[in-house]
Amino acid sequence: MKRKAYFYQRVSSDAQRNNSSLFRQSETQKAWLAMNPGVELETILVDDGYSAFNGDNVQYGELGVFLDQIEKGLIEKGSILVLEQFSRLTRLPIGKTRKLLSKIWLGGVTIVTITDNQEYPPESENDFGKSVRLLVEIESAHKDSEWRSKKVKASWTRRESLAKEKKVAPRMRMPFWLDRHGKLNDFAPVVADLFSLHARGLGQVLIERELRQKYGDIKPLKNINPTKIIRILKSEKCIGKVYGEKLFDAVVDEETYYSAQRIHEERLFTSVREDRKWPLHGMVKCGHCGSGMSIQQTKAQLPLLRCSRKQRSGGEYCQTSTTFPYTIAYHFFMMHVEPVMLAMMTDMKRLKTSETERVKIHQEINKLKSVYDDLDNYYQERVNEGKSVLASIKKLDDLHEEIAILEKQLSQIQGQINSQKSLSGISKVIYELSVKDPLAYNLELNKTGLKIHLKDKQLFFYDPDTGDVIASLRYIKYDRSCKEYVYSFSGVKKYYSAESYIGAVRTEDWTSEKLLHPRRSGPLTSGDIAAVFRNIDIFEKSGISFTLNLDE
Repeated sequence: MKRKAYFYQRVSSDAQRNNSSLFRQSETQKAWLAMNPGVELETILVDDGYSAFNGDNVQYGELGVFLDQIEKGLIEKGSILVLEQFSRLTRLPIGKTRKLLSKIWLGGVTIVTITDNQEYPPESENDFGKSVRLLVEIESAHKDSEWRSKKVKASWTRRESLAKEKKVAPRMRMPFWLDRHGKLNDFAPVVADLFSLHARGLGQVLIERELRQKYGDIKPLKNINPTKIIRILKSEKCIGKVYGEKLFDAVVDEETYYSAQRIHEERLFTSVREDRKWPLHGMVKCGHCGSGMSIQQTKAQLPLLRCSRKQRSGGEYCQTSTTFPYTIAYHFFMMHVEPVMLAMMTDMKRLKTSETERVKIHQEINKLKSVYDDLDNYYQERVNEGKSVLASIKKLDDLHEEIAILEKQLSQIQGQINSQKSLSGISKVIYELSVKDPLAYNLELNKTGLKIHLKDKQLFFYDPDTGDVIASLRYIKYDRSCKEYVYSFSGVKKYYSAESYIGAVRTEDWTSEKLLHPRRSGPLTSGDIAAVFRNIDIFEKSGISFTLNLDE
């Protein structure tokens, strides 16, 4: 059986991209693969524009995604990470690089560097000769980046000063959607569409495909890739900002931009697919491993929920039960979860200005914390070298104070949001969306970040603020004589009129078509009428205990 190879390529600047660095790395890796017939290429990971000196490729790039897959057991042991040279992987200090290598080796992955023909298998961690060679490589890569960083720092400091103090736009390479004066050009619609596609739940690969189909072989799309799409989504230049100052034309408004940041940072669309059809797509998580639950159907049978990770790993990385009836999960959602979730969504819509400000402050805090960590590392290096650290201490203190002020503002605005939440009404717009456009409604559900958790044949719905269980449903058995799923329900008195009861879901009340389109209008059959009366009976037992009004 052939070992799987993962090619990793990285450039951190336009200059490297323009001098064919990625092409050279690719050709070198292809030549290596041709000389190793016992290896097959699994995929190519490209980090375009991510610095290895700051660790951006680990935090935001495809390398970070690869490390996450290793930790989750999704990368086969014995696989190979192939690099042109070691500095493509990292230019971090020795301590952080050791941690990075340990993550790779712990997953049973071997590192190969082509230019010096070296192989670093997991055993290298305890191999003195390999360790010494790696230490030399790590120190060389970090020192080289440190020198380059110091060389350009003065220039960037001056630009930042001009932007912040005099509101002067710095001279810099403009993104493709702006002209040299910072005004929107003919390519601006490409970026606007990129944000729109992302908001529809499309991943980077599908976004790239859609943009190419619509705009063809235009210059900005020649070198587009999934990594660059994320870079564009995260760039403050999209809202006209540079160094935190509004100096350019905005290609999207702040609400759109910060909504995209929240979706990306909180991974709200991780389980969302463009071909979704079931109302609960992406809304159910495995309570054992945290992975999404896939919805699968065999022929004319009712669909079932299965843990995606358990399926991918052949059961090795998750202990959950094999399957769970989707019908029970939808019944739990429709009868007990959806009214509460709709009220929460209405509050979020009503407080969207505050929510946007909350995300905005949160993003700024994360950015400053990243700067603080980099400066703290620099401070430690100067201490170790016996150099003066007074300037570093002053800057660290200033950053710490700035972060503390923002965290106080974040706490205040979160308090304001919490105090204004009422759960007293449901927006008519949101409710009608659930009736007229199920796919758009599903996307809005996923945007809330709220999930139903399935663990040990039991469904849970949690309060997003406290983490306490709001409602739970335990599947007891399938009664063949009555053809119904028997369950027990528990809910907190704050939300439900009955804290517990025993109920059942009849299979005759549900078909695949009804599960796909639960609110589609049509002539009522005798079975539909019976199901309605049964649902009324359930509401009398455990209906929500607060009054909901359909707001305009």
